[in-house]
Amino acid sequence: MDSQPSSKVLHNRINTNVSQLLQRFENIMATATVDSTSHTATAVETYQLDVESTALVRAAEDILALTRTMKETWLFGKLDTLGEDESEVKRREELEKNAAVIEGVIDELKS
Repeated sequence: MDSQPSSKVLHNRINTNVSQLLQRFENIMATATVDSTSHTATAVETYQLDVESTALVRAAEDILALTRTMKETWLFGKLDTLGEDESEVKRREELEKNAAVIEGVIDELKS
């Protein structure tokens, strides 16, 4: 795996982890609501609950690992959270042009 994942990779991991958490929780709830009295059915449901709860814990641990990766990426410089997007750059350029025009007008008035 790349030491500094891209934002697209991080978004894909987030989406995968969230869907896994939701799916596992839904599976646990579906298994828990089945009403059966036979020992065989109860044993199967117990096994399914064990498998699903283990998978749920694993998905939660993967989300924790993802947050750690994101923190490391942010701290060690590859995640640019302070950078300007295009609209901010355009706005700043327009403000600089307007300031230059106003400065020119003020200089003309002083002369």
